[in-house]
Amino acid sequence: MIGILIAVLLAALVYALCVALGLPAIVAIIAAILVLLAGIPSGGYGLGNRWGGRRGV
Repeated sequence: MIGILIAVLLAALVYALCVALGLPAIVAIIAAILVLLAGIPSGGYGLGNRWGGRRGV
């Protein structure tokens, strides 16, 4: 759950940054979507595993 919140916050930050830099809205939206895909608990930020499995220690 925390991983999703972090991903959403970072996506919003990336969107705002792209718009502030004067990039087209479509570029900002694509960048935010890519951040979401990378950050939702998939191991992207090290806060979870998308498939629910655990690696052997």
